[in-house]
Amino acid sequence: MSDDGTAPEGIDTDGLALTYEEHERLKSLLHGNRFRTIAYAERRYLVLGAGGDGDVADRRMRVYDRLESRPDATAFRLEDFELTPDELALWASLYEHLCDRATHVVLVVEDYEGGYVWEMGYLFHENVRGKVWVLKRTYDDEKTERTRYDNGMAASHLRLLENADRTHRWRDGDDLERALERVP
Repeated sequence: MSDDGTAPEGIDTDGLALTYEEHERLKSLLHGNRFRTIAYAERRYLVLGAGGDGDVADRRMRVYDRLESRPDATAFRLEDFELTPDELALWASLYEHLCDRATHVVLVVEDYEGGYVWEMGYLFHENVRGKVWVLKRTYDDEKTERTRYDNGMAASHLRLLENADRTHRWRDGDDLERALERVP
């Protein structure tokens, strides 16, 4: 109850205001079948990067499939939980929980376009950064490289991760497979 005797309209979870319906949905997601699978796997890989359709998303899915096929492991993505773009506060809360549950956070990056650039900023939280592995595509010419990675904030985030020796570069599909082998 608020001071004036009315019920509050939502629940504030660490600065993210969720409606009661969103809070219930989050609880259902966190206690659903997919989360049970995650909870019981020895290695839990949260795979970040471009979603949608196209070659970039296909390469991320290839990483996802390879990690999922490892013994005693499971891989998961935010998309697995079927949130809509309208559920931004819910998405942010779920993302934090998934990062906490993951034993490894694997970012497949080919450019600095899209929503996963926001996700990169969270990877520097103290409880997450030691789990992060980056598979970063490099390009044959400097102009393409600059064009693809022209985002100062994202570049500074990734530069810090590169200093931790957990960034592995790749140029093509075969290189991506070799880079992925370096993720424990």
